[in-house]
Amino acid sequence: MKDTPLIIDLHCHPNLKSFNSGHPNPTKNMWDKIDHKLDSKLAQNVHAITQNIHKSSQCSLDVMFDGNIRVFNISLYPIEREFLNMRNLPKWIIGKKNKQLLQEVITGFDIERIKFLTDHVDYFTELNAEYKYVEKQQGTSPDKGKEFVLANNYAELSRALKQPNKLIGIISIEGGHALFSNWDEVDSKEKSVLEQLLTKNIATIKKWKYPPFSINLSHHFWNRLCGHSTSFKPPINSLVNQNKGKNRGILPLGWHVIRLLLSKENGKRIIIDTKHMCADARAEYFAFVRNYNFLNPNDKIPLLSSHAGVNGYSTLESSIRDNDIPRKARFHKFYKWSINISNEEINAVHESEGLIGLMMDKGMLGGIRLIRKTSSIGDEKKRRQEFSRIFLENVFQIVKTINDKTGWDIISLGTDYDGTITHMDPYESADKLPLFASDLIEYLEKNEYNSEYWYGYSPYELIGKIMSGNALRFYEKFFI
Repeated sequence: MKDTPLIIDLHCHPNLKSFNSGHPNPTKNMWDKIDHKLDSKLAQNVHAITQNIHKSSQCSLDVMFDGNIRVFNISLYPIEREFLNMRNLPKWIIGKKNKQLLQEVITGFDIERIKFLTDHVDYFTELNAEYKYVEKQQGTSPDKGKEFVLANNYAELSRALKQPNKLIGIISIEGGHALFSNWDEVDSKEKSVLEQLLTKNIATIKKWKYPPFSINLSHHFWNRLCGHSTSFKPPINSLVNQNKGKNRGILPLGWHVIRLLLSKENGKRIIIDTKHMCADARAEYFAFVRNYNFLNPNDKIPLLSSHAGVNGYSTLESSIRDNDIPRKARFHKFYKWSINISNEEINAVHESEGLIGLMMDKGMLGGIRLIRKTSSIGDEKKRRQEFSRIFLENVFQIVKTINDKTGWDIISLGTDYDGTITHMDPYESADKLPLFASDLIEYLEKNEYNSEYWYGYSPYELIGKIMSGNALRFYEKFFI
C-alpha cells in the first residue's frame, strides 16, 4: 500500500450489488465479493453476449482497499423501472422468468429483488432504504484490518485520510427520479402537488446525517425534470426504450428542483452533476450557473461531470446535429455521442472552477472501431499501452481546449465501476487502478506524449493530479 498512489473516484457503486443481494433484506455487505450467477445454459448465453460487462464486484470495499481508492463518491441509485421492462428479447429468451434471469446475469442482483423492483414504484422509499443501508455499513471490515466511514465535509475527510486503513465514502445520488414517490401517479398529479412533494423530499435528504454531495439530475430515462441523453449502446439499446423525453430541455419542475438543491437556506448545497443530462438541458444549466457565478463571485456553483468522456465537438449544438446512433461514433478516435462533453462544456467547467471525472468505460472513451481493434490486441502489454493512449487522448483534448496550464486542474477520475459499464479490458476492477496509473505515467515518459502540453509538470505529477490531487482540491473548496 505504501508504494501505491492515492486514488479518488468521483463516481462508483460499491453498494449497488450488495444492497440488491436479497429481498426483503440484503444478504451481503459492501466488503463482500459478489459473483453473478452463471449456473444455467441460458445464463451462460447471456454472459456470452454481454462479455464486456464484468460479472463480479468491481469495487467492493476490499477491492477498493487493494487499489488504494481511499476516497470515493458512493452513488445511490434506485433502479429505474424502464431498465427492467426489457423489450425485443432474443428468441431464446421467452417469458418473464427468463427475462428476470437475464437481468440477474447482467446486474448481479438477487432474482427475488429483481421481481420486487419490477413492480415497486416508490423511488424515494428505495433511496432512503439504500442510504440507511450504506450508513449502517460503516465500521471495521470482517477481517478487522480496515474500516469504512462516511464523511460529511472536507475536514472529516482530511482527518480520516490520515489513518491509512480507513476508506472514506461520500454520498451522491444518480438520477432525479430518486426524488419522486409513487412514480405511477406522477403524470396525473398537478404541478403544484409535485412541487410540494419534491420540496418535502429534498428537505428530507438534506437532513440526513450525511447529506448528498451531488446528484445527477437525469439518468437513463425520462424523469419529468429534464431531458436525458442516449446512453445505451448495442446490445442493451435494443432491449430498452429511451425515447420518451429524450433531448428535452429543463422543465419548470426541473428548475424548481435545481434551485432547492443548490440553495443553502434549506440545508447544505447539493451540487448538480450534469452527466446524463441532454445537451440542450446542459446548455440551459450552464447559462444559469454562469449568470449566478457572475453575480455571486464569492459563492460559485461548480459544474461537475463525474463520469464522462469527450466527444471532440466544438460546441454543444454541433454535438447534437446528428442523431446518436452507432454510425456517428464508428470511425473517430473519440466516442462522438452527445452524452460526452464538447469543448464548449470543457470551457464552462473550467470557468466555474468545476471538475470532469473521466470514466473507465472503454465504450465512452473511443470510437467503436478503435475500441474493437484495441480489445483484440493479443499482447497484454501492447493492449495496456493502447488503452492508456486512448484515455490520454481524452485528457489532452481537455487540456488543449483550455490551452493553459490550468487545464490540468479540472481532470479527475470517475470510474463508474459496478455501474454495468464496458470496462477497459486490462483494468476490470478498482484494484487494477494502480497499474493503470503506472501505465499512464510510463506511456507519457517513454513517448514524451504531447509533451508541449505538460506545462512544466512531470508525468508523475500529471497523473497524480488526475488520480487524486484535483479531486482533493475540489472537495476542499466545495465539500463544506
